[in-house]
Amino acid sequence: MVSVKRTRIACLPVAGPDNPYQHLMMEGLNESGTLWAFNGADDKFLGVLRTVLKHKPDYLHFDWIVSYYYRRWRWLTYLSVPLFCLQILIIKYLFRVKLVWTLHNILPHDLDLVPVHRFCQRFMAGHCVWIRVFSGTSVAKAAQELQVPATRFRVVPEGDYTTYYPTHSQQEEARKYLGIPSSGRVLLYLGLIKPYKGVLELLEAFQQIDPPDTCLLVAGKIMDQAYGEAIKKVPSERIRLVDAFIPPSELHYYLSAADLVVLPFKQIENSGSVILAMGFSKPIVAPALGAVQERLAQQSQLLYQPGETLKEKLQMVLAMPKDVLESAGNRNFRALSNYHWGDFAALFL
Repeated sequence: MVSVKRTRIACLPVAGPDNPYQHLMMEGLNESGTLWAFNGADDKFLGVLRTVLKHKPDYLHFDWIVSYYYRRWRWLTYLSVPLFCLQILIIKYLFRVKLVWTLHNILPHDLDLVPVHRFCQRFMAGHCVWIRVFSGTSVAKAAQELQVPATRFRVVPEGDYTTYYPTHSQQEEARKYLGIPSSGRVLLYLGLIKPYKGVLELLEAFQQIDPPDTCLLVAGKIMDQAYGEAIKKVPSERIRLVDAFIPPSELHYYLSAADLVVLPFKQIENSGSVILAMGFSKPIVAPALGAVQERLAQQSQLLYQPGETLKEKLQMVLAMPKDVLESAGNRNFRALSNYHWGDFAALFL
């Protein structure tokens, strides 16, 4: 029997078992049988070089690069930047490894030292064979920001998470588990709580419209202390805040309990939270931005456009009949069949 040599793809950084995206992405690449995707060295300082020395990959694929140069202390960041750049040059020109990159955000959210991020991202982009984005709407913006030709980008949406998380609960069971009244409507924000995600604006908009027999459930760890204090100052008996990392085993309770998911991002290119909610057949209120606009095209009436406020959109959506919203959620679920994790493999073949 003749063995087939598989193309070796080392994936960095090591996101760990709590990150389903990277796990499913590598699983999708390995479906073809001609690729072998695996994690590289878990080292934020010399992990790039150590990965190549140990595994000798054909491709080095990055999901995120921030952890290789950005540090808590500014002086250490300035030392780490040339170390990162040197590793990239060594593996490209000395070891002849092909560099590829999935661009999750055109610039990192909520970080200082923007010129440092811009320099490192443009340096990285200049040395990549190709850069993957999740939406065609991101290409022109990314090409301008990274100062590389638009032809360097490849558009491949991510797959879904329906096989990763536990099965759905009945709504009544989920609400009982969470201590939420079984009657009335429940709006849900689920995810890490950071300023760019617009959670404070959601709380303020919800408080202003005061919909009857409706509560807002905000679940996720607050990642910014000052932002968290501002959120906790918004008074309402109908807003429930769960300031904690939600274990994967409990996510289905939150999503099953909700009638509507609200993700009021101020800036976004792609969102795993959107795809997760689609897998639970939920209608989603979100801004018409980036890949979100494409993934939710089948329920475009729930997206708010530039110039349209979150408050206005919530008022409009909450006035919709229940069956109309349920139909939008079902369309979201069916739309997931258009995207597969294995689609990414075509870029390496």
